[in-house]
Amino acid sequence: MSTRVFSWKSFLSTLEKPILGIVNVTPDSFFGDGVLDSTKILNDRFSLAKEMNIEFLDIGCISTKPNFEILKKEEELKRFEFFLKNMEKNFKFSIDSTNLEVITKALDAGFSVINDVSGFYNEKIISKAIQSKCGLIIVHRHPSSKNLHEKMEYKDVVKEVNLQLNKQVYKLINLGIHESQIAIDPGLGFGKNIEDSARLLLKIEHLAGELPIVVGYSNKRFLDLISLSKEALLDHCYNSGVSLVRLHIDK
Repeated sequence: MSTRVFSWKSFLSTLEKPILGIVNVTPDSFFGDGVLDSTKILNDRFSLAKEMNIEFLDIGCISTKPNFEILKKEEELKRFEFFLKNMEKNFKFSIDSTNLEVITKALDAGFSVINDVSGFYNEKIISKAIQSKCGLIIVHRHPSSKNLHEKMEYKDVVKEVNLQLNKQVYKLINLGIHESQIAIDPGLGFGKNIEDSARLLLKIEHLAGELPIVVGYSNKRFLDLISLSKEALLDHCYNSGVSLVRLHIDK
């Protein structure tokens, strides 16, 4: 575990391409690209990532698609141990999890970042992030929502998401997280209807500030409302101040 405080600015400067590649160690996902226990599929994913010059990979062992089946913590841990046993060391990694045991194993294995889709409301995970000095991706979650996919009402989704993310950032800094450790993610597709998710993506520049922005829109339903090609959508993100786009590894 590093004794140096993670810095997104320094970390991002080392990446050849500002993309966070998705690796789902699951039988199901938004994209239907789960690896589960296939070393061949996993190795193919690593090879394709190298071919595409994607150096930073986000590892998730539990599905977060709508109506996903809640997985026992032991099963998530088993899947992650399969990944650790077969991982390639030539990548940088983040762990997409809300399971403290999985997060701890990931950090012990050299992972740089915790990607907490629940928004860092778990005190034990916050304590682990403070102790490890790792990077954080704070995914927006409405403070009144009971779960990840509960659809919340927004009068002005851009303004409200920005305000709620800022409040969570200030809370974490007051608890001992360094600002350099923090990146924010608007949580497109999570707890928002497709119109609000599309609006957020198209107006993502309104979230731009001092903190890096991570955006994940890959293969989500709200893209049907946006008439931009893959290349144009990437350009829109980068031109709007997005630091990292989270994408499935495919051509």
